[in-house]
Amino acid sequence: MGRPELPLFSPMSPDAFAPFDGLGGLCALARDAQFRLVWCNEEYARQIGETRESLIGSSPGNHLPVGLATERITHMRRVLETGRMVAFYQVWNGARWHTRIWPLDPKAFGKEGCFIVMSRALEPEPEEGEARAAVLAPAVDLGDLAVLTKRELEVYYYLASGLTTAQIADTLYRSPKTIGRHIGSIHAKMGYTKRSDVVRDATKRGLIAFSPDEWMRLVDPPKSSST
Repeated sequence: MGRPELPLFSPMSPDAFAPFDGLGGLCALARDAQFRLVWCNEEYARQIGETRESLIGSSPGNHLPVGLATERITHMRRVLETGRMVAFYQVWNGARWHTRIWPLDPKAFGKEGCFIVMSRALEPEPEEGEARAAVLAPAVDLGDLAVLTKRELEVYYYLASGLTTAQIADTLYRSPKTIGRHIGSIHAKMGYTKRSDVVRDATKRGLIAFSPDEWMRLVDPPKSSST
C-alpha cells in the first residue's frame, strides 16, 4: 500500500493531518479567522526557531517578512471566502516549498480558520495532477541567501544547475571575468569551498526545481509600470 494522500477539498484539522506528522520537511499549522495561530506541529516550530507553545496566538507578521505575511493573509482570506483549498509554490526560509491552505475543520477548535501544510518541494512541478494547479507566489523569504545580490542569485542558480563560467557569461551577457568575480563572492558569503558545495546546497533547498524563468521572476521581479 502507498502512503495516504492529503485530502484535496475537505476541511482539515490536526487529527486529519496526524498520519503525515513526523515526516521530514512537512510543516503544518492552524490559524483562526483573525489569522492567529492556534496549533502547529514540531517541524513548523523548528523551522521558525521557537517552541510550539511560544507560537500560539502569533500572527503571520510576527515571524514572516512583510511581503510574505501579506501574501499568506491574502491566500487565507480567499480560502475563508470560497471554502476551497488553494495551493502555491514559494521560497520560504531559503528553500522551495509547496504550500496548501484548507478551510479549518470548525470541530477541531470550535472556530473557523485555515489549516496550512508546507512541504519541501525538491522536484520540478509535475506535469499533471493537483500540484500542477499551484501558482508561483512572488513574495520570497531568502533566509541566509539574502546576503547575495540579485546578480549573485542569478549566477548561483546557473552555477547550481551545472553551467560553466563561460556558459553563465553567455546566458547573462556578461564577461567570464565578471562571472568569476560573482562566483568568488558567492563562495565567500555562503562559505562554499568548491562548485559541488553550491550544487549540493541548492539541490537540498529545492531551488533548482524552479525553471530559469521562475527563478529570475523571484529574485528580480518585473517592475510594475505606473499609469
